[in-house]
Amino acid sequence: MSRKPRPKPQKSKSRRAGGFTARAPAARPGRVNRSLPVWLFLASFGAYILNGGVFPLANDAKGSMLFSLNALKNHSLSIEPWQAPADFIWRLTQPDGTEKRIKVGQWNSQLDALYRDGQLSAREGYYMVPSVHPGRYINTFGLGAVLTVLPAYAVMNLFTDLAANRSAWYYGTKAVSSMLVAGAVVLIFLTMRRFAIPAVPAAVGALTFGLGTIAWSVSSQLLWQQTPALFFLALGAWCLAGVEARPRLAAYCGMAFGMATLCRPTAAISTLLVGGYLLWLALWPGVLSRLRPGAERVAFNWRPFLLYALSGLPFALLLGAYNAYYLGSPFTSGQVLGAEQIDMIRKGADGFWQTPLAEGLAGLLFSPSRGLFVYSPVLALGLVGAVMAWKSPRAFAMLIPLQAAVVLDVMLNAKHFDWWGGLTYGPRRLVDTGVFLTLLMIPVIARVVRVRWMCAVFGVLLLYSVSVQVIGAWSYYLGGWENKGGMNIDRVEHRHRLWSWSDTQIGFHVTHFQESMRYRKAVIEDYLNLEGPVITSLRER
Repeated sequence: MSRKPRPKPQKSKSRRAGGFTARAPAARPGRVNRSLPVWLFLASFGAYILNGGVFPLANDAKGSMLFSLNALKNHSLSIEPWQAPADFIWRLTQPDGTEKRIKVGQWNSQLDALYRDGQLSAREGYYMVPSVHPGRYINTFGLGAVLTVLPAYAVMNLFTDLAANRSAWYYGTKAVSSMLVAGAVVLIFLTMRRFAIPAVPAAVGALTFGLGTIAWSVSSQLLWQQTPALFFLALGAWCLAGVEARPRLAAYCGMAFGMATLCRPTAAISTLLVGGYLLWLALWPGVLSRLRPGAERVAFNWRPFLLYALSGLPFALLLGAYNAYYLGSPFTSGQVLGAEQIDMIRKGADGFWQTPLAEGLAGLLFSPSRGLFVYSPVLALGLVGAVMAWKSPRAFAMLIPLQAAVVLDVMLNAKHFDWWGGLTYGPRRLVDTGVFLTLLMIPVIARVVRVRWMCAVFGVLLLYSVSVQVIGAWSYYLGGWENKGGMNIDRVEHRHRLWSWSDTQIGFHVTHFQESMRYRKAVIEDYLNLEGPVITSLRER
């Protein structure tokens, strides 16, 4: 009786993932897996808009919103006071020569005549700085967020006049902001999948960023410069993870990091480090062939680095040209000027980088009312992943520039005179690092989800982190805890409150949750009911 031939054992399929050979994920292919990014986007976006409101009176966000709307209506990146009268401080010269402060909500011919004659003068608000062109002001917070939201404003303006409909303008901006952060969540998931992380751990990791950091409670609620920066940083990381397998992705990587820098200047750290990593990839094969006697000569592969540098260069040139035209130098910025003119004086600072490094680091990471690991302790897993990545440096080489970016970004912000970020919820200065800290979980996230005790610890940390973001997203309002009893934390004499465990921001909003929600709603409604258009166009003057 003849035996049937024994089937040959099949080799496990493998695929190139993030520049290394990894076993294909155990996830079952099918419709559910292909639609998972869509569900992640919808879940994140739904959570962000569920509170039904917007971040009230956030001047840092309002600047980008205002200048983007002005670009749509007046086709200019700068503003004259009469175009946005409600956003300036006005003084009217009386017949006796004294000045009287007045409020101007809507421009008219009488005010226009007084303004032209010099009897009515304006002083800029916090979120704009004077340009080198007399009578014209630009956004304190740069150009990136302005350009990012502009196409969305153009579409919304087809259905309603955004300048006249303040409610549509604010809530439409919140929807766009929520979409950008939800998009970052999806891109983090896809980046983890490039490393062959199974679908469930990758989804958990992505939602850790989307729901367990202030990306939810702050960035998704309105258009800060960090909001689009999160999306572009996540997009750049996703492209970077695929560069070795598909070198042309380096061009898209350069554009993503270039746009992130245009949104938020500190993203230049990540941009330069990623460029250095791609340069290292170009040089390393040649270095190996020289160091190893008899090794096969390997040609330098400059293509990814050149694509990255050339695609990112236009964004650097645009930023330099914008600063040079409006501020007189390509190497200055509205934020620096704004800090010198307003923040440093108001906050008692005598230097831009004056905070002792140890103090700033302790505050940014562990302050009861600003610490990253107080508001999002689940991100500590990223530190574990960063250490584990060095056990397989070839497999996780792409994470090296991300690790360096996190370290340098934290240190830079720790030295800033305003390390606590002013009036805000949580560690707003470090929200960008949340993208990279989440990606640094890649070496360990699958094991954490699989091992029971690790999963339990991770679950507790994640639940706490999500709960903190729910508190902020639903009840935070500007100046609530920060100005409790008139003890404003921006003032030197009250800054000790940032270190108090008995008087914390989280505790305040838990204790006053209902009251905070009502006050927040009232503040929003008062602003949305202001008379007069947001922007006066040239034809209306």
